[in-house]
Amino acid sequence: MWRAPRGGDDFTPLNKKYYPFLQELTYIRPLRMQSMNTFVGGAANNALNQNSCPSGWGEVKNDGVTVTCVGVTGIAGTGRWRYVSTTTTDGTEVVQDGTNAPDAQKVVMERFSGHWAGAAAASEVLRVEFVKYGSHAEVKAALEDGSLDAAIGDGVLDPEDVAHFRTAKRISHHVSLTEVLQNRLVILNAARAPTDDLEVRKTIMHAVDKGTIIDRELAGLAEPVDAAFPRSAPYCDVDLSPRWAYDAEKAHLLCRPGVGGAVPSVNQTGAPAAASDDGLAAGYIVLIVMACVAAVAALVFAVFLVSREKQGRPVYMPAPSTAGMAFSEAGKPAPSEPVEA
Repeated sequence: MWRAPRGGDDFTPLNKKYYPFLQELTYIRPLRMQSMNTFVGGAANNALNQNSCPSGWGEVKNDGVTVTCVGVTGIAGTGRWRYVSTTTTDGTEVVQDGTNAPDAQKVVMERFSGHWAGAAAASEVLRVEFVKYGSHAEVKAALEDGSLDAAIGDGVLDPEDVAHFRTAKRISHHVSLTEVLQNRLVILNAARAPTDDLEVRKTIMHAVDKGTIIDRELAGLAEPVDAAFPRSAPYCDVDLSPRWAYDAEKAHLLCRPGVGGAVPSVNQTGAPAAASDDGLAAGYIVLIVMACVAAVAALVFAVFLVSREKQGRPVYMPAPSTAGMAFSEAGKPAPSEPVEA
């Protein structure tokens, strides 16, 4: 039975088989399962003054509740790899114990011989060094000169560099791409003008040539999508209709006067206010200009987002993980790594 806290000391039991919960634990998240023995105070720890959040956070206050962050007493894991040491940016080698967070330049891990699945074979990778690089160019150079065995994760290399390794370096390097983990999205605010108008949003969606953006900015390493979640996500392998694909003719048609309509003004009695033909024509012109400007703005914003990601400075930063760090290993590279020398 798993018990989750809800509102202080009130607990809600999970005493039935519920596979989505186990599935959720497999996703990359900033939180992990933690042994009660590593909490300050052990199993009898107090959630408010012995919380496992990093001690550097100090006190966190929200809605009148104060939580004191004291960290954990150690790091424990159940995986095949055992943490060995951390080398800081000034070259000092330290051992992290859960209370310190040095500016790491390299982290070393070794295969855990006491793992429940048994010790690793001599032919397998026995030691891994996670190395921090300052730029995409440095990662590319390290892969080409052989000082780096593999680069894993999104954003470690520029898209054109990935394409370079897939083509020009295909004999010496191997590139593997996983299924889609998440879609890149541009959010339209339906609560504010001009995108509060459904016809304007339709115009924008049909006016943005996502395929060309992908080819020019992402080296073709993606595909246009028209849903919030990738088709590889559970229950998302469905065809939605209508499809909001790029269609310049349809976008142009929606920009024409008389298409999509305009919301009539209403007087204080609730009856539609009279409007002259000149007034309607002016209103249509304003609507057309607003829709077309919004479409151009959305396209420029999409290009801006892609440009920031290529620079390694995404506007919407994902949860911290090891995905953005290249690694060099002293043993044999695993066959499933995205780029290996």
